[in-house]
Amino acid sequence: MKALYEQNLATIKSNLAAFENKDLTAYASNVADSMIWNSPMYGDTVTTKAHYMESLKYWTDNWDNLHLSNAIFLPGIDTATHQMDGSVRYYGRWDGVNKATGLTTQVNFYGSYDFNKDNKVIDGSDYFDVGGLLNAVAPKGKK
Repeated sequence: MKALYEQNLATIKSNLAAFENKDLTAYASNVADSMIWNSPMYGDTVTTKAHYMESLKYWTDNWDNLHLSNAIFLPGIDTATHQMDGSVRYYGRWDGVNKATGLTTQVNFYGSYDFNKDNKVIDGSDYFDVGGLLNAVAPKGKK
C-alpha cells in the first residue's frame, strides 16, 4: 500500500503544480471522467468532474500567485482496518492575490482523494472557508 500511496501522492502533487500554474488541462488529465467531487461550498450538491473543473477555473480566473504553503501530505486509511488504503489527504494554506481587489488572501485547506487503478482521482472532498474567503474580497456593502 505504501507504493500505491506514493504513486497517488505523485498525482496529487502534479495536480497542485498544475493548479498553481493555472494549467487546468494538465490537472484534468489526472482526474477520472466518473469522478465524484464533494464541494466545500454550502448547498452545492453537484458532484461531477465538470463541476469540479469549473470550480477550479473560478479560482484560477480570479486569483493570481496561487500557492500552497505549509503542506502536510498524509496517507488515507481504511475505516475498518485502519491500514493505508492508497488514498491521499493533505492540509495546507492556499495563498493568492485576488485580481479584482488586489487583496492577498490566505485560507486553510484540507482535501481527501481516492484513486482508480490508473492513479486518477475518482473521489475528492475539499474543505475550506469559501464564504469567509469570498466575503473578504467582496466590494464593501456587498457582503
